[in-house]
Amino acid sequence: MADNPSAPLSSSPDSSAHARQRRRRIGVVIALAAVVVLVLLSAFVWPHWAVRSQQPDAQAQTSASSRPSQASPKAKAAPLPDSASELLKAMPDTVGGFARVKADSDSEWSTRTPIEEYSLVYSTGRSGGDVTLHLAQWSRSEDAKALYDSQSTGMSGKELASGKVRSGGTVTGSYLEKADGDDEHKALVIWQNDTVVFRAQGQRTALEAFYKAFPL
Repeated sequence: MADNPSAPLSSSPDSSAHARQRRRRIGVVIALAAVVVLVLLSAFVWPHWAVRSQQPDAQAQTSASSRPSQASPKAKAAPLPDSASELLKAMPDTVGGFARVKADSDSEWSTRTPIEEYSLVYSTGRSGGDVTLHLAQWSRSEDAKALYDSQSTGMSGKELASGKVRSGGTVTGSYLEKADGDDEHKALVIWQNDTVVFRAQGQRTALEAFYKAFPL
């Protein structure tokens, strides 16, 4: 019997196996592509991927900044009178380990005609821990500087520190610290901040701890 040229040819076993392997490879590639797409989507939907979360660092900074000061005054801050001026109210109740235990009007610099003048005492409540703070305010910074220059020139004793006072990056005055001419264990520091002049004095260790922590 003659061969029928129109009859379909049967597939060989090798070609069938090859086709199955090819289909499996295509399936694997499609599956891998799907996984990659899911990972990329997750990177932008879930904040801990792709862009590292900043929350842990922020929490650490907040925790550090919110820790209470290790130095706490043994003395209790005395309340200011109801009639206290804005300048007097600006004087902190506590400065590091010091508490304001006294605040009185004063007139030591009255010849320089300040608007207001006060004498305050800050104390740790421990022996040798008192610092006397004298301050006055003028309407012009030039008048405050004139008083500062006069006082700083008249200070005797060894110079311990000096420099510029800055507020928000702007120079608003100067400061000078000197040892007490009569007692090397004591010191005093005077500084001008715009229209206000401050002078603090006490035991050197206490004084330096106080004025370096004083916010004004």
